[in-house]
Amino acid sequence: MAAPIELKCPKCGAPLAMEDVNVAADIVLCRSCNCAGRFSELVQEERDEKMLESVPPRMNVVKTPRGLEVTYRKSKAMGFFFLFFALFWDGFLSVFLFSSFGNGKNVNLVEQLFFLPFILVGIGMLATAVYVLFGRMTLTLNPGKGELFRGVGDMGRRQKFVLAKDARISIEDCNMRQNNRVLHKIVVEQPGGKPFQFGTGIAEDEAQEYVAALLRQMRE
Repeated sequence: MAAPIELKCPKCGAPLAMEDVNVAADIVLCRSCNCAGRFSELVQEERDEKMLESVPPRMNVVKTPRGLEVTYRKSKAMGFFFLFFALFWDGFLSVFLFSSFGNGKNVNLVEQLFFLPFILVGIGMLATAVYVLFGRMTLTLNPGKGELFRGVGDMGRRQKFVLAKDARISIEDCNMRQNNRVLHKIVVEQPGGKPFQFGTGIAEDEAQEYVAALLRQMRE
């Protein structure tokens, strides 16, 4: 059986007695400094501390002059699968297109438009394979703010977001599925605006929970 969580006051560090906890009202009282707080937040902090004790696989965390950098890379096996599929698809499509349109055959616009989606699928699969094999997702975190990069090398998209002191940071279901599995996203509440959402590309639940715990620690 798991050991009970030992709660401490976030202000004075004194142990909190369970008789001073009102779970229904989500309130806990510290008798040492007469400070009241949310019980759910204290429990979450304890869980986050345990989660951050070890770094999940395929994730690297380093301190840099720019801030704390958290890098996640996808499974290489998945990348090779996409690469094999892309090469097979593009090779078959190239042979078919050459046999249909080669040797100076006249091709009307309707026939060209018919094959356009198949060509786009081939390009998309090849781009996905390159990203999975060589790309990365990197979070650069500083107290109160963060930046998300997704791309290959230095080529990609950068997005900045705020880590406000009382911002709600959670893991929620999204409307995307993969192999009949509902994907999850990390949602970061933004001051007076649309929440910042990312993380559907992180395959492991443990890795998503680690990132969410780290973001909660960097709020300011």
